[in-house]
Amino acid sequence: MRVIVLFVLSRIWKFGGIIERDKNDGQLELKNHQNIPNEVLKAADPIFPEIDAYLKSVEGMNAADKTLWKMITVFAGWQKNDSITNFLNNDPVALNLFLDYQAKLNGNGWHDIYEDWRQYENDESTKFKNEIYARAVAFAKKGA
Repeated sequence: MRVIVLFVLSRIWKFGGIIERDKNDGQLELKNHQNIPNEVLKAADPIFPEIDAYLKSVEGMNAADKTLWKMITVFAGWQKNDSITNFLNNDPVALNLFLDYQAKLNGNGWHDIYEDWRQYENDESTKFKNEIYARAVAFAKKGA
């Protein structure tokens, strides 16, 4: 995946765009497109197949990966997610584990937020990810 894909997606999300897959035909739909600057929409057009492929890979993530993906998009300021924010604000251990996870990815070569982090995971970062996910599940169960 090219870095430009996450850069363009981040811009779409920052301007309030919501990308959802139509349940009937599987096509992507962009909601709130009127809030997104034309230059962002123009940048998205030629890389649309790559955007679609990336979002399909996100849809196919296991629960732990999806949780970390949501955390990264919140931390990067791309998306809002009250559940993730509440979890991180109220579980300082999980927040520190998340920071350790990111530091491990950085040590493995992940230096660009617009690059897919999954290629930089290893056994140690996966251990952090699984601990964070277990804490997120426990936190959600407490709040339910």
